[in-house]
Amino acid sequence: MSQPALLSFPKVATAVAVSLALAAVTAFGTAPLREIELPPAGTLVETVAFAPPIPAAGADPVEGVEAFRRSERIQRGETLASLLDRLGATDSEFQKFVAADARARKLMQLQAGRTVSASIDDAGRVQSLGYRLGSLETDPARPGNRLTIVRDGERFQAREEPLMLERLVAAGVAEVRTSLFAATDAAGIPESVASQVADILDGQVDFGRDLRRGDTLRVVYELVREAGSLDAPTVSRILAMEFTVNGTRHEAVWFERGESGHGEYFAFDGRGLRKAFLQRPVEFTRISSGFSNARMHPILGYTREHKGVDFSAPAGTKVRSSGDGVVEFVGQQRGYGNVIEIRHRNQISTLYAHLSGFARSLTRGATVAQGEVIGFVGSTGWSTGPHLHYEFKVNGEHVDPLSIVMPESTPLDAAERAQFAARAEGLRTRLAQLEAVQLARFE
Repeated sequence: MSQPALLSFPKVATAVAVSLALAAVTAFGTAPLREIELPPAGTLVETVAFAPPIPAAGADPVEGVEAFRRSERIQRGETLASLLDRLGATDSEFQKFVAADARARKLMQLQAGRTVSASIDDAGRVQSLGYRLGSLETDPARPGNRLTIVRDGERFQAREEPLMLERLVAAGVAEVRTSLFAATDAAGIPESVASQVADILDGQVDFGRDLRRGDTLRVVYELVREAGSLDAPTVSRILAMEFTVNGTRHEAVWFERGESGHGEYFAFDGRGLRKAFLQRPVEFTRISSGFSNARMHPILGYTREHKGVDFSAPAGTKVRSSGDGVVEFVGQQRGYGNVIEIRHRNQISTLYAHLSGFARSLTRGATVAQGEVIGFVGSTGWSTGPHLHYEFKVNGEHVDPLSIVMPESTPLDAAERAQFAARAEGLRTRLAQLEAVQLARFE
């Protein structure tokens, strides 16, 4: 499988053109070449002005202080003291400030793999230090913040600023041999791209039964990372895809509606693909027990209602919110064990039980988006093995989440259709270029 290439959209076409040009050179490489007279050798002298050094992202230059700037990636089990030592800083006053200041204390939550950029003077004192807070958001409307701590004489100031992101575009082709995840892994496409494909086609494709050997995925996706960071890029979202499954082509294009930065997926003809709720909060799993008014309880030993659906999955599997909503409850409830309840619009609520744990910083009142990871499969409470117990309620009444007809997205209006058509045409061309590259590779 081909490795995904990090490239801007115009470069995809350029790459194909260059390949064709090279092919032409190969075809006529045996033609005799005439010797041509080269111009006489000469010397060109040009004066070049050196630009001043560029400060590290988030680090403010301190006037009158000689300092060097350095970036380090946080190691597993790192402490603030060991990080400062690797940065070349010996600054007890800085450490005291971080421990005492409520905002600066967020620096103590060091995440392995994340980049810290700092400016250190020749006495080993921290003049400025920057650190990204939280995981990169896939929603461009919420890019997260960066913590910056700056020395001002003998005092420090800590502030949070909007995170500046670099955006890259990658493209790849994967052919299914056994599973979608195995195909994308063999092609060097990130695992989260396969997860997004599953979300986009939720309810259209059964990834446990429908896939066939030779099914092909062509995908263009966006990567983001903090500007000036050493961090590896993170997948933001799929921009366009075509996935042929058992002879049926499924397609999707990301389109932002309005200026809010929020968007959703549509087919190339403008049909909305987004459903109000995901049918399966757990990816690539099997149903171990369905919705029933009379089921023999495996622990209690008598027949009772089963007002939900059980999804069997390995412990630790990610559990996602099936729709946009607000966390109503997060904690423990007797037989449910660790449980989350989410309130959605139109008097709808969902429940997720037997979890092994919750997503970091998930609290009551928090807003969650469809597909956002909220917890992890476990076997807490009255459970005979790791699985997710999922309930769906409308006006307080339980309904079968696998049989209810989910409303579709609002159709595009006339103005949106014109914008969508232009964007879809460009992305369709890029996917076609991927198809041409794939054919050339196999011929």
